[in-house]
Amino acid sequence: MNSHLQVLKPLVLAAVFVSLLGGCASTSVFRSYPSQAKLIKEQIETKQFALASEKLDKRRGSADKILYLLERGRTVQIANDNDASIEDYQQAKDAISALEQKAVISAKDTATKTAALFANDNAIPYTSEPYERIFLYQFQAMNYLFSGDLDGALVEVRRANEEQQLAFHKHEKAIIKSQEKNKGVLDENKSFMDAFKDFADIANRVENSYQNAYTFYASGVIWEIEGKPNDAYIDYKKALEIFPDNTYLQKDVVRLAKLLAMKSDLARFRKQFKTKNTKPVKKGGELIVFFEHGFVPAKQEVKVPLVTHYGVSSVAFPSYAPTWNLTPPLLIRDTSNNTLMGSTNPIVYVQALAAQALREDLPGIMVRQVLRVVAKKESADQVEKNLGTGGAVATAIFNYATERADLRSWLTLPNDAQIYRNTLAKGEYDLKLTNGLASDSVSIKIVPGKKTLLRVISTGGTMHTNVIVL
Repeated sequence: MNSHLQVLKPLVLAAVFVSLLGGCASTSVFRSYPSQAKLIKEQIETKQFALASEKLDKRRGSADKILYLLERGRTVQIANDNDASIEDYQQAKDAISALEQKAVISAKDTATKTAALFANDNAIPYTSEPYERIFLYQFQAMNYLFSGDLDGALVEVRRANEEQQLAFHKHEKAIIKSQEKNKGVLDENKSFMDAFKDFADIANRVENSYQNAYTFYASGVIWEIEGKPNDAYIDYKKALEIFPDNTYLQKDVVRLAKLLAMKSDLARFRKQFKTKNTKPVKKGGELIVFFEHGFVPAKQEVKVPLVTHYGVSSVAFPSYAPTWNLTPPLLIRDTSNNTLMGSTNPIVYVQALAAQALREDLPGIMVRQVLRVVAKKESADQVEKNLGTGGAVATAIFNYATERADLRSWLTLPNDAQIYRNTLAKGEYDLKLTNGLASDSVSIKIVPGKKTLLRVISTGGTMHTNVIVL
């Protein structure tokens, strides 16, 4: 009988550890978030929005509620349910604000941090990356825009632009503070970043993770609709600094520099971009296309050696595959005369923003992992001392089960975004949209002096469209 108890003892102890951890952990401590999000993305691709939304709604009260609210807000937005998306995004913003403004660490917070120290970073409630928060404000602005609420859209784009500035200043300070505080750990693991060189080429496509030309461009369009070309010009120029190769963006800064009599800017831009004057279209209106393609890649787990005063340990870390996802343009064709009207140009690579964000976070993740390795080693020694071999086995089981990288991120974001802009004669058009992976047809109306906004979201072999004239 005693021998059976001795066999069961480590298993019972491990089960106790796991159950205690579950009380303060997120749903990703034992099951990776990308595996949970896979079904959601499949349901979006097949337009099973109600099923996806219902599944995400069940997680609204979890420790990772911010992440699930972001996913649900995006899901219902793709389904053109702007009201539901506005509500979800607002709740996500409120939850982020509540975490940021919390000045005093409660007992629950302490328990969560302790669980994270002995388990993995998944035990820490998800707070979102700066690039994700910028998209949160931009996509909220587009909810209002496609609902015809310009005032609401302007509030959100201002917040998105402010978030970019805030992220810039906070990031610089955080790097300096972390380097000073963790100099010893960083010095012992000088070659740590070499383990992540595979996705460096992807991260290097952007200077940082929090400057988004797509956000500034959308802001510029909204300012133009509001009749404030000077504000639009400022945002277009900011977008151009971030993404100078977009031809539509180049034409916009030339056009507004001419309209606003910015002579020095106009001369510089014309020389730099060699844009040509186009004949004005009489009684014309504009077609502006926002094209969001695919899903941003998910993180994957890799094992990396870490140096501590206990020696070298192989530890789980998040990483990205080194594969660059191709970004096919959206071809826009007028079906009435089978004429190719043009194609979109990229304006943001979300894949690169996500990779850069992870690269910026890796030193901090590494420091937490070193602390975790030390804490687990010391706790294992203490358990073995007090409970013997059975306790040591239980601790080993627990440590093995919880050795997981934090792979959480907003996975219904697009892989990239592109734009198209052209002035057309007034009238109704039946358009054929295709990007080589998916196709769709949509009817639009061009009204003199107005802007027809067409948002196209491509997920797998499916396209989702939304149109408004403003």
